Amino acid sequence: MDKVLGICCAYGGEGAYRDILDIGFAWTRMGVRFPWKDRMFGELDEEYLKRREEIRRAHAAGLQVMVTTPGMGGYRYDPVKKETYYHDDWPAFVGEKGSEEYYRNVEETCAFFCRDLGENAGYLWQCMNEIDIPTFSGDYSMEVTTMTARASARGIVRENPEAKCGINLSRYHEDGLKAADLAYAPGHSFGYIGDDQYFGSWQGRTVESWNDVINALHERYHLPVLANEWGYSSGGRVKSIRPDASVLPAGIPDVCYEKSWFHEVEGGHTRAVQAKYLRRGLEIFAENPYVIGSFLFCYKDARHCYHCGASDCPSECYWGIVDVDGKPKEAYDAVKQAIRDFYK
Repeated sequence: MDKVLGICCAYGGEGAYRDILDIGFAWTRMGVRFPWKDRMFGELDEEYLKRREEIRRAHAAGLQVMVTTPGMGGYRYDPVKKETYYHDDWPAFVGEKGSEEYYRNVEETCAFFCRDLGENAGYLWQCMNEIDIPTFSGDYSMEVTTMTARASARGIVRENPEAKCGINLSRYHEDGLKAADLAYAPGHSFGYIGDDQYFGSWQGRTVESWNDVINALHERYHLPVLANEWGYSSGGRVKSIRPDASVLPAGIPDVCYEKSWFHEVEGGHTRAVQAKYLRRGLEIFAENPYVIGSFLFCYKDARHCYHCGASDCPSECYWGIVDVDGKPKEAYDAVKQAIRDFYK
């Protein structure tokens, strides 16, 4: 099977889709929201309809879409309230979290996604996002989050036995492995193990460390590995001392708080270093036999950080291969050439 070549944050309409296909990517990742307003199988929510249409448009343009199902929730900046707080993704009428009713309704909701999106959804599905960290799991227990992921996969695979579902860890770490061990316990419906790694930005080491993580995950779970998110920030200064966790507001990472990274690869967070990093990453994924594919984070720089709302925050603002105005960065040509060199 050909390797999956994907990129995140492809929103931007047909022009962006054409550009992404021209670069050489065949896949993108798009999330869906809980679909109903006030009851199970009730009136469809406007935000769900918008996202369904975006998925349809991406598929019509020629891209395959890996759909991400709702997580437990997440800390997000609200530009109206001008504050960061936790948003639940599953409304109360789905059932009490952890109850049989709740898990049954999660399964039915994800089966609905599969039916409703039809051929517009690709065979790959990401069940929730980074359930191993409080940014997305909040105060919910690891048991509830992992059982929610399992229920999500059950609904999708029940509706489409050819679908391949997986979770994505925030990184290879102790809590991530605990979550994955619960999610991939006997009886699971997953077809791959997913992982996110931002070596040199959110964590130390370099892009070369991907092989160690891939091989370890494959050995532990005996499944193909998908790099659900990976990349390198092209901007941001670097500090050597982290702030004490006690001073951080809820939902605000230390990088947002200090507007600085605490890790870098040789050369720092520059566009030139980003280009070199991404080329090497694509080569690693092409060569490793346990990798079914990867999703580069991301296509376009963000105007605002979703954690804190700032327009100059390295946490989320400088990951793209094009800038906020759509102008290619050095990484654009580097990625385009790497796909031609390493993926035939």
